[in-house]
Amino acid sequence: MSNVQDTPQSGCTAALTRRGIERRASLLQAANTLFLEKGFNAVSLDDIVQFCGGSKAAIYQYFGNKKGLLAALFEYRCEKFFKSNPPPQWQPSQSLHEIMLLTAKSVYIAFTDADNIAFMRLVVEESQRDPELAQLAYDSGPRRGLLIVANLLERAHAQGEIDCPHPYESATLFFGMLRHAQWRLLVGLSPLEDHLDADHYLKYLVERFLAGHRLSS
Repeated sequence: MSNVQDTPQSGCTAALTRRGIERRASLLQAANTLFLEKGFNAVSLDDIVQFCGGSKAAIYQYFGNKKGLLAALFEYRCEKFFKSNPPPQWQPSQSLHEIMLLTAKSVYIAFTDADNIAFMRLVVEESQRDPELAQLAYDSGPRRGLLIVANLLERAHAQGEIDCPHPYESATLFFGMLRHAQWRLLVGLSPLEDHLDADHYLKYLVERFLAGHRLSS
């Protein structure tokens, strides 16, 4: 399995001047605010320009069109998340249980963040009309996270810590167990049922997951 690779952002930033990079970031931040406040379809390019200054020509230059702006915004948010939440580094002093619990907590926080939930609703709605956006959304966020966990499981299997011959498939199971809270939030419920405690839930999740990959005696 190949190592995780960063997903390139939409639009070319390598050739931009410092001012161009700042202007592009300003447009992305404005789009993020307005799309979440009003919805994608209710926001025009004129609204974005009025909010942050600049011109529609800059939007066309950096993103191509409004859809391109949304795609770039999703990549921007994913890059920002992965930079702020780098994959846990498995230290020699840490057990696999500890590193998996840290990972579960990081994913849970991301899944239950109110801003992330609001943006996820927006992306899901727009992805229904645009298969390319749907693929980009999956590759930039969920798949990238899956590969990070899959690489961790692959390493643990190679070191004889667990029995995990299919790390990618196992990573999808791990994320599936965590998506319970995300799905509840997406439909307007609390992340967990009232009788569940988040810390206990995550510890139990990791324990059951690792039990399913225990080495045969």
